[in-house]
Amino acid sequence: MSEARDHSWIHLLDDVIGLAVIVVALVSFLELAFSFAYALEILSLGLVAMGIAWIVWSIYIMHEHTYVRIFMFLTGVAAIAVAVIDFLFISLPPDLLIIYPAIAMLLVGLSRIVLGVVLGELPLWIQMLQVLAGILTLNLAAFVFIFPGITFSMMLILLVISLLANGLVRLIVGRTDVRKQRLQSRDDAISSDQKSGSMELN
Repeated sequence: MSEARDHSWIHLLDDVIGLAVIVVALVSFLELAFSFAYALEILSLGLVAMGIAWIVWSIYIMHEHTYVRIFMFLTGVAAIAVAVIDFLFISLPPDLLIIYPAIAMLLVGLSRIVLGVVLGELPLWIQMLQVLAGILTLNLAAFVFIFPGITFSMMLILLVISLLANGLVRLIVGRTDVRKQRLQSRDDAISSDQKSGSMELN
């Protein structure tokens, strides 16, 4: 019963955060026409939501992968810290403000690739979705550093696109009930081991 409650809570959280990230990304894009600073602050709300999601996943889902669990937790904390920095120091020059969310998105992209590789018990299409979203996020965030000559508005648009992609993946993964599948896969593995052990004794 406890496992079911935890599963339902995480499932709902993935849905809410995925939808929130998509809405925040769209609002940030619309606000960009009026104020770069406000658009960046709105984008920071999406980073907070993503940071919370990574922390929850690291605590409740990634039990079998300690190093991945730690990396995801640190990624979540870093995303939240970046958002706080952008809120508190919004008066900093734009070239500094845009770097922090770009670094956070690099970490998020790398985390998605790691998830796609590590979660081998999930359907292949989910693994590929995680990896593709991670590669897209890494590339878009890296453009901020690779092409410093582009405008700040374009840099923010690249981050908005990566935020949208991550929000969509969060919704899709939430709909596929990842935790339930991982628990079922783990139970099947335990059951298989018990059966093989019983056959050896016989």
